[in-house]
Amino acid sequence: MAVIGHWVASFLLCYLVPQASVTLLCKMAMMSDFTCGFLLLAKVEGVAVFPWYLSTPPPAANATIQYWKESGQWLPGVDETASQGFLGFAALFPMYLDIPYSHSVLGMAIIGLLVAIIAWLRYGIGFAYAMAIFLAAISHPVLDMFFHDAYVLAGNRAVSRVTVNFWQIYYMEPVAFLLECCLAYGGYCLWWSTRKARGSDEVAKKIAYYKRMFWTISLSHNMASFYIVSPLTIFTMYKYFPAQQFATNDCYWGYAVFAFTMWSWTMALYPLHQLQQLTTVATEKVPSPEDDGKLRPASPETEALELGGQEAQERNQEALRQQLRAMRTGDDAVAYFTRWLEKIGPFLLSMF
Repeated sequence: MAVIGHWVASFLLCYLVPQASVTLLCKMAMMSDFTCGFLLLAKVEGVAVFPWYLSTPPPAANATIQYWKESGQWLPGVDETASQGFLGFAALFPMYLDIPYSHSVLGMAIIGLLVAIIAWLRYGIGFAYAMAIFLAAISHPVLDMFFHDAYVLAGNRAVSRVTVNFWQIYYMEPVAFLLECCLAYGGYCLWWSTRKARGSDEVAKKIAYYKRMFWTISLSHNMASFYIVSPLTIFTMYKYFPAQQFATNDCYWGYAVFAFTMWSWTMALYPLHQLQQLTTVATEKVPSPEDDGKLRPASPETEALELGGQEAQERNQEALRQQLRAMRTGDDAVAYFTRWLEKIGPFLLSMF
C-alpha cells in the first residue's frame, strides 16, 4: 500500500464512529509516511536502490548493504544481493528499505496513543473515538506488510520484519494501482453513507465541487506521483545522471524530494475536510428552511418544558456543545493546511 489505499481503514473507522473527524483519521493513517519524510531527512531511516535494469546496485547502495551486514541488520536468505543471482527489484518500488521506526506497529502505536490522549484532554472525546485514532495510526504498517517491508517492533530492519512483497512481483503496477483505488473508493462510499447534506442547493453545489476536487487531487497528484512520477524519475536519473546515485544515502536531495512528495499528499485532505463541514451525521435532524418561523401548537409537554424545564434545556445544550466539540476534534490538526488551501483550492482544481 502506498497512498490513498490506506484511507480505507480511516473511512471504515468513521463509519463505525460517525462523530470522528474523517480528516484526522485519514491523517493518522498517513502518519507513517509523514514521519518517514522527517526521518529520511535526519538520515535515521534510508533506502538503497537496485532496479531490475541495473546490472549491480550503485556503489552507495552496496556500501549501505555492507553496513547492514556488519551491524546485524541483514537477513541472509531474505535479503538478496546481485552476487547471489538477484536481478533487482520490480520497477514500482526498486529498493531495499530501512524504515523500522516510521513503518513499525510499535512506532505508530506510540504516536496514535499520544494523539488520542491529547484529543481526550483537549476535547473530551470518548473511548470509541480515541480507539479510532489509535487504530488508524497502526493501520498503515499493518496494511503495508502485504506490499513491502513493515515491522512489528521498531529499531532494526532485520527484527520483526513482515512482508508478502506484493510490490516485488513484476508487472503488478496496474493491479496495485487499481487495488488502491478500489479500497479507497469502497471505504469512501461506506463513510459517505453515514453523511447527509446540511440543507440548501448552494450546499449541494459545494459538495459536488469538493467531491470532484478530492478525487482529482487524490488520483492525479497522490497516486500519479507514486505510481508514475517516482518510477520514471528513478529510471531517468540512472539513465542520464547515474553519478548522482539517486535514492541512496549519497543523494540527500533525493531524500528531500521523497519527503516533500509524501508531505504534499496531505493536500487531498482539504476537500475531504470541507465535505465533512458541509454535512452532518445522517441520524441527526437537519433543520429545513420551511421550519423557520413556524408556530407550533402548544402541548402539555411543551408547556411543561417552558414552565419548568430550564434545567433540562441546559443539560441538552451542554450535551450539544460536547457533541460539537467532538465533531470538531481533528480540525485544529489540519487548520494550518485549511487556511492557505482555502485560497488556492480553485487553483489546485484547475491544475489537476
